[in-house]
Amino acid sequence: MTDAPGKVLQTLVALHVDSLESTAARLDLDSVMQVANSIAAARHVDIYGVGGSGVIAREFQGRLYRIGVNAHAWSDVHEGLTSAVMQNSSSVAVGISSTGRTEETVQMVSQAGASGAFTVAITHDADSWLAGLADVSLATAEPSHYLRPDDLSVKHSQLLVLDLLYLLVAQQMFGEASTRLAASAMAVSAHRRSPRAPKPASIAAEETR
Repeated sequence: MTDAPGKVLQTLVALHVDSLESTAARLDLDSVMQVANSIAAARHVDIYGVGGSGVIAREFQGRLYRIGVNAHAWSDVHEGLTSAVMQNSSSVAVGISSTGRTEETVQMVSQAGASGAFTVAITHDADSWLAGLADVSLATAEPSHYLRPDDLSVKHSQLLVLDLLYLLVAQQMFGEASTRLAASAMAVSAHRRSPRAPKPASIAAEETR
């Protein structure tokens, strides 16, 4: 690959924008609302993902937990199956896998569904094993041929779907969500440094010479 850095940057931006736009075009908003409603009303939410999807699962879990949703993320299949078997009809299980073929994620979502949970797949393949066993499947963009298999634009399309779900859940829990977000911000405020003082104009001017 001999493209100049500027060309590589332009290509990446185009790929990531295309991934987000493709995901937005493929999403069924009625299904998205069904999932958001289920999460907002759930007693317990399990989020399953392995590898890169595991990172995304933990990000989603952290956001939901901060607004008062009893959410947990699992990447280890033994721990995930242990949690899945304790789910019931008041639970939601979300499986994240771009291909929809990750064996551990399929197993965990399958067990959660067998235990009575409302199951959700987030995958680009509507015909995959994960999508086939879930009650609702939300579509993300397919990986680009440019950077297979670890195309970060795929992760961005997953984050778009999860961010949309997070905001729709937060809308339904607005009072509680606002209170909890303020409390969590206050809890960590002592660990954030104040903004750095701007440099005097004379020093800044000297550094630019």
